Amino acid sequence: MKNKILLLFLCLFPVLAFTQEQKPITHYQVLFSPEDKVADALISLIEKEKQSVKAAVYCLMHRGIAKALTDAHQRGVHVEVIIDPYSVKSRSPVKKMSEAKVPLFVWNPVAAITEKKTKKRRSLMHDKFCVLGDNLVWTGSFNFTAEATHANQENVILLENEEIASRYLKEFQRLKKEGCQSFIDYIATRGVNE
Repeated sequence: MKNKILLLFLCLFPVLAFTQEQKPITHYQVLFSPEDKVADALISLIEKEKQSVKAAVYCLMHRGIAKALTDAHQRGVHVEVIIDPYSVKSRSPVKKMSEAKVPLFVWNPVAAITEKKTKKRRSLMHDKFCVLGDNLVWTGSFNFTAEATHANQENVILLENEEIASRYLKEFQRLKKEGCQSFIDYIATRGVNE
C-alpha cells in the first residue's frame, strides 16, 4: 500500500509542481528590428527609468544606448552592466562608460576544459537582457549595436511582471558573482585590444 501511495505521489508531483498559480503577464510589447526602431525604444525606457537598470548584453557598441546608460547613472539611477569580452575593443563606448564610473563588469569565468580536447575554451556571456526597475524585462536577440538597430533582423519582447523580473535579476547577480571581473580589473590584466 505504501508503494502505491508513493507511486501515486511521484506521478502527481510534476503536475502539482507546475500548477502553482503565477501572476499573468498583462502588459507586453513585441518589437522587430529594423522597422520598430528598437534602439530608440530602449533608450526611451532608460531615460524614463528612475530606480535601476541591470543589463547583461553580449555586445555593447551602440553609442546612443551607452550614453543613455551613462546619463541614467549620472542622474542617480542604479545602473550595472555585464558585457562579454567581445565588447572590450578600442572603439567600444564601454571605456567612456567606465570613465564615467558606470559599474561595468566583464564576463571572464575560469576557462572550461572540454572532455575531448585539452584546449581551453572560454564560454560566452551571450545574454541580451535588461531589467528596468523591479518589474520590466527587455529580452530577445537584440545586441546593443548599430547593425542590430539598422540592418539585422532582430527581436525584442518587453514583459511587465515582477516574478519574471525577479528571475532575471537573480540571473544577473549569479552571472556577476560567478564569472565577472570589474571592467577596470579586466583591462589591467588583459588590455583593451583583445
